[in-house]
Amino acid sequence: MRWRVPGAPPPFLDTFDGCRPGNRSSVRPASAPMRSSPPVGGHPQAVPADGWPGAQARLTRKGWRTLVEPRGRTRWAIGGLLAGGIVVNFLDRTAISVASSSIADEFGLDLQQLGVVLSAFTWSYCLVQLPAGMLVDILGVSRLTRIASALWAVAGLLTAVAGGVGPIILARLLLGVAEGPSMVGASKATAAWFPVSERGMATALFDGATKLANMVSFPVLAFVMSEWGWRAGFLFSAAVSLLFTVVWWWGYRDPSEYRSLRPAEREFILRGGARDTDRGGLRQFRSALRSGRVWTVACGFACYGYTINIVLTWMPEFLQREFHVRLLQSGFYSMVPWAIATVAELAVGGWLVDRLIRRGRDPWVVRRTVLTCGLALGGTIGAAGSAGSPAVAVCWMSVSLAGLAIAAPVAWALPGLLAPPGAVGAVSGLMNFLNTAATAGGVLLTGWLAQMTGSFDAPFLFAVAVLAVGVALYWRALRPVPVREQDPARQLHKV
Repeated sequence: MRWRVPGAPPPFLDTFDGCRPGNRSSVRPASAPMRSSPPVGGHPQAVPADGWPGAQARLTRKGWRTLVEPRGRTRWAIGGLLAGGIVVNFLDRTAISVASSSIADEFGLDLQQLGVVLSAFTWSYCLVQLPAGMLVDILGVSRLTRIASALWAVAGLLTAVAGGVGPIILARLLLGVAEGPSMVGASKATAAWFPVSERGMATALFDGATKLANMVSFPVLAFVMSEWGWRAGFLFSAAVSLLFTVVWWWGYRDPSEYRSLRPAEREFILRGGARDTDRGGLRQFRSALRSGRVWTVACGFACYGYTINIVLTWMPEFLQREFHVRLLQSGFYSMVPWAIATVAELAVGGWLVDRLIRRGRDPWVVRRTVLTCGLALGGTIGAAGSAGSPAVAVCWMSVSLAGLAIAAPVAWALPGLLAPPGAVGAVSGLMNFLNTAATAGGVLLTGWLAQMTGSFDAPFLFAVAVLAVGVALYWRALRPVPVREQDPARQLHKV
């Protein structure tokens, strides 16, 4: 008997017992003790006696269709709320990129000095990732996000009234601290609210919101700042953040606390392998840190973040300096790559990945292929620096961002699949810590290389090399392991 539902990862990967993708030596034999469980969709199923989370026998196609279509769509409403929070996050973040030229002109900044202002958010955001991951596990997503979202509005207001570069940097540092739990919390909430069979689309929903936010925020903020000045853009983002705080306070609860959640949908979520929302602590965090595979995956994600945040932070400035386009025009140019990236992420990184896994393809082969091919496609950013027109540059950036967007939801789904119980936030925090450290360094390095060489060719080519490292790391971390490697202690730490 096979012990996996199509789309569900082997339970031993969910509990960190050291087994690696492709190793079926740890799958319990058919003679293992069994206990019965209620049928799902009218089809009985078998569950091991030790109660692996999400472990089920293979269902018939009809039973699977019934299982994945329960009455109630509360989980997707929660997914939409998570995506809305990420949109607000990135509206706050991109405001500084749109205002960069105006701020540089007002305060007389060169590219290196402007790089310090642009990277201020990233440094504080990076430093709080590990504690934010632990706080998400300890306090829960709901409570921590209520506090954090109120601080987003405060940071935007302080930036709008700043009278110099110093106060702007301090306000951006505060925003970095306040937004620290955002992606980590979304990852943990997705693991709690969605079964594994829907995890790809659910993750693509909140991560795709980052691309949607960039698509919308650049032209909107460019229009606001062109009409009323750069400070008005930060007042606008502060107002939106305050509105989201009210909506989140009213609308989000964990599945166990959501009274209107239908029993059939709750059962579907739990049987589909959703992770519990138990509070974690230092023991779970140390368990995650001891895994070599988690570190390799986290470093691969840092390579992704290095490149995509170069585009996020420097695209308007690149278009204005290299091709002398106006602020409003650069905002609309910047919208195109993010629109394409949003569609690519939802269609390929979300829907197609889930569909392939449901149809019986090996989940880890699918994830590894999508991750590595997406990062490789992201390397086309190297051609943008030598483009002869803004339209050609935007085309190359669109291809690059589409590839990176395809990889993103798969990468963000890994903490919910790999982390030990009570440590999804901690693993997400570690992954995002290395990601933002690379991002902060990348923003500064891009400004320095552009200043020294007089163009953006060198920074973009260096990003290609970084992505090549990411491809190698993911290919190694998610590779199948021969059945003969049966020692769990060796497999846990060996990558």
